[in-house]
Amino acid sequence: MVENEATDRSFMEVSDDTSTKQAACLECRRSKVKCLRAPEAAACKKCTSAGVDCVVPEYHVGRYKGVKNKRSGLEKAIYQVQEAVKKARTTGPGIQDEHAQALQRLLDESKDSTPQPRPSMHRQQSSVEEPATASECSVFASPMERAKVMRSLSTSSFRRQAFAEHPENSGEVTVNNADNPLQLLAIASAIPEQSGTVVSPSTNDKVSPDNRTTATNEDDETQEFFTPTSSRLDVHADSDPIDLGLVTREESQTLFTYFHDRLSHTRWGLDQAIHTASFVRSRSSFLFSSILAASALFLPDTGALSKRLSNHCKLLVQRIVAGGYRSLEIVLAFMVNVPWMQPGKNWAMDDQTCFYLSTAMTIAIDLSLNRIVVPSPTMRPHGIMEKIAQADCIEAQRALDLDGHTDVDPESTLGRRLLRARERVWMALFTLDRGVCLARGRPWTVPTGPLIDTCDAWHASDIADKEDGSMIASCVLRRDFGALVSSIRMTCDNNQFSIGDGANVVKYMREKVEGFFTNWYHTWSFQIRRSNGSIPPYVEILVSHGKLSAYCNVINHPTASTEMKQFFRAAGLTAALNVIRVAVQNEHGLQSMPNNSVIMVSFAACFVLGLSTTRRGDQIYLAASAKKSIQEAANVLERIGSSPPHRKGASALFGKHIKRIMKQHTASIETNTTAERENQDHQNTHLAYSSNGMAAAPYTLQPMSDDAYLGFPGFDSMTDDQLLAAIQNAKDDIDTFNAGLRPEDGLFMDWLDWPKLT
Repeated sequence: MVENEATDRSFMEVSDDTSTKQAACLECRRSKVKCLRAPEAAACKKCTSAGVDCVVPEYHVGRYKGVKNKRSGLEKAIYQVQEAVKKARTTGPGIQDEHAQALQRLLDESKDSTPQPRPSMHRQQSSVEEPATASECSVFASPMERAKVMRSLSTSSFRRQAFAEHPENSGEVTVNNADNPLQLLAIASAIPEQSGTVVSPSTNDKVSPDNRTTATNEDDETQEFFTPTSSRLDVHADSDPIDLGLVTREESQTLFTYFHDRLSHTRWGLDQAIHTASFVRSRSSFLFSSILAASALFLPDTGALSKRLSNHCKLLVQRIVAGGYRSLEIVLAFMVNVPWMQPGKNWAMDDQTCFYLSTAMTIAIDLSLNRIVVPSPTMRPHGIMEKIAQADCIEAQRALDLDGHTDVDPESTLGRRLLRARERVWMALFTLDRGVCLARGRPWTVPTGPLIDTCDAWHASDIADKEDGSMIASCVLRRDFGALVSSIRMTCDNNQFSIGDGANVVKYMREKVEGFFTNWYHTWSFQIRRSNGSIPPYVEILVSHGKLSAYCNVINHPTASTEMKQFFRAAGLTAALNVIRVAVQNEHGLQSMPNNSVIMVSFAACFVLGLSTTRRGDQIYLAASAKKSIQEAANVLERIGSSPPHRKGASALFGKHIKRIMKQHTASIETNTTAERENQDHQNTHLAYSSNGMAAAPYTLQPMSDDAYLGFPGFDSMTDDQLLAAIQNAKDDIDTFNAGLRPEDGLFMDWLDWPKLT
């Protein structure tokens, strides 16, 4: 015991005398105990007792006097190189001199290539043009230290590039430009390739050529995986319709002119100033072919050309999805195909509309089309940008680079138009998605965001397209419509009105809905009106169908009172008749009617069919004016879908099917009437007596005019107020057997009730 204590004191004394000359071994450092070792001993006390090798590093890796661990990054790497040079010079001649010269040359080059920071920067930034070679870093005794220097120099290379691109905010560029963890890794992996000095393997790390090639390939694959997102254009010789001989240059120019003059009002998203035939052809074969196919669909004597181009577009869709192509023009191409998509053999199985929309939305989000470009190419209200998070914005130059326009100045006219095109495509996609989902009864797909929320003045620009005003007007209507429906439902749920105050509730609801659309008309009338001052029929259908959708969403709301439900049915019937009336009276202006409008008119016809059926006693009537309006709407749809003959549009199928529904509905009514008359005649032969012995008066049916009963002079000649008043006067006789008709019921047009009606 005494001997052990003496030994401990001996080790302590020796350690105190030589604490400044020897470092602790790795075992003691790992255990965090004091390393006790005699001056000439090969192992310390702990390693001797444990029977392990006592490894003492040659180079002291602790703190140096005055450093206080304040250096980091490039400054730390340069400091380590400087200290290594000093140590190499003091160690002795030989190979150390070569290391010292190599490291000194590295320091000299780093000083020459140091970028000049702006005056506002608080600290001088340094850079190193060439990484240290393995021989230059081999002066460090441990592999850990060599790895530190190499890692520091590599990191500084990436920082140098970030500083050159964003000198005003170099410390935050990596984080601020990252949208998600994968993109952060992609940005961090974007280290520029170095030229000049080549990293050579050290003497102790010999690698066979095969292993080196395998490692290089793996590194290339990893680097490629984390490459930042960029556009991938679908431009190939085997996909261009002109190169394939499907169409000539002269025909393509004619078809493009027709599209911009006659079809652009129904398919927003393009800018006539930049989306010319030559520009689109150089950017996307899919968009080029889609525009040609859409125009050929409406021109006479182009049936064969239309079929060739349509089949080519379907082939390009498969290639784009399988090949992972993505660009702003591909998003536009999917949108151009949606309005006049062929119906296929089955409405539920062959409709590709929602697939096209979801694919377009995926590509658009990947390309950050939903973000506001900064600095904005469009004037925005003062103070708007201060309230928008940086994550919802994208730099102008980065947006152009993402689209492949790296050589375009964002402040030039072309650059501003290209940047506005990004935002225009997203707003057009939002508007199209809301219309498609509302017509088909599907949940919204394209989300809102700061770009949609602040788009009210987006059309006010010196480089605006002629259709920008109409697009923004529709976008605002679609955006605010959801809030209107939610407000109506909330009013029903609040139960703030008593049961006896139903008239006030109905008045409040009517003013709320009518006021919403009246204010919209007042705000956007200048943008939506034509040069002659008239409102386009598409806008009238849009607004009337919007009212119909608003009432249908709450027509049977559980908390709505009886008066409210009656008002919703009457107002919904009024809106549906307005949709039909606009379609019938504006057939010439609806020749290019998109499928969305076709579904809206068809739904309105079915709604009228369900709610304009009246009952007097046991007899069911269909108002003659309503029947006439539905038949005329069906004829209009059929004629539009068949003009020109090669179009074969979806509206023709809808029109034919509505006629079938009308015939079957009429036959059902006549069958019920005949059965009831026979039953009544049989009852008349046997007088029924009451309990007091008095004979009861027999019940007979008297023929009467439907319109005379309802008091309708004719739907097509009545104003909106007269129509609503007439319907409300007959509200007690409006049959409610199909009052639950709602556009959101079912996955797709289940409101047509195909099995029962066919």
